[in-house]
Amino acid sequence: MKKGLLIAIIFLLVGCSTKFTYNNLDWLIHWYIDDYVSLTDEQEEFFDDHFAQWQQWHRSEELSKYIAHLRALKADLSAPTLTAQQIEMHMQDSRLHWERLRDRVSPALAQIAYDLTDEQIESLFDEINDKNDEIRESLADYAEMSVEEQAEERLDNLEDDVSEYIGRLNQEQKRIIKAFAPEFNSTRALWLKYRTEMQQGARTLLANRKQNPLFRTELVALITRPEDFRSETYRTLRVENTRTYAKMAEQLFYTLDKKQKRKLIGEIDDMIEDLEYLMSNE
Repeated sequence: MKKGLLIAIIFLLVGCSTKFTYNNLDWLIHWYIDDYVSLTDEQEEFFDDHFAQWQQWHRSEELSKYIAHLRALKADLSAPTLTAQQIEMHMQDSRLHWERLRDRVSPALAQIAYDLTDEQIESLFDEINDKNDEIRESLADYAEMSVEEQAEERLDNLEDDVSEYIGRLNQEQKRIIKAFAPEFNSTRALWLKYRTEMQQGARTLLANRKQNPLFRTELVALITRPEDFRSETYRTLRVENTRTYAKMAEQLFYTLDKKQKRKLIGEIDDMIEDLEYLMSNE
């Protein structure tokens, strides 16, 4: 539950792209939580109090960091040259944004978890298991595809990912993506293994929360150090995929026409404008 709730908070705070989303996070979060567990009035009040503090902190301290990062990214994209190392640096900076948020909210989430009833915990993990079953079904469908079909899906996903930011791809861009597509490692099964093992770790902690004086500390550690549940193979493949993506993006950068670069810069300008508005309209 804490992992799912944390993802929701991170998605809605860090991934905000509209003023509406950010300014209505309170009821959006409640809507998400209801998919997993029904909180009592007292639990909701505790969460609401902390959420208000998180959002105030995020608005006053974090949004300026996002703006600075976006401006640095815009400057790099506006320059005549761009390297894979620069792209990797921006990807790392993006991860740091949500890690700061994760570290900020985890103590209160651990307290909420401690106060859940056994019935709430059982309901929570029933819902999590249902979602895991859906993921396993999707993985099984993917495994039944031929090698050619899997390669085609990977290529389609990459093209969709890139075109979302720069618009219609030209032939050279499609050629570059097609050349890099086979170099990406499939991590779906490893990701599910990591997900389920971390959830099992959380479930074990929750089951013994009343008898464990270190429960809150250990759950905070679980939330803030998810890499402990990633296998060495999974960690290695994640790093390799990041580097492959950065190399591909570097080559794509030099193929951008004026219209594509204008769209890309425009997306960044829109995000900066929204963030500046949110900072000045509390």
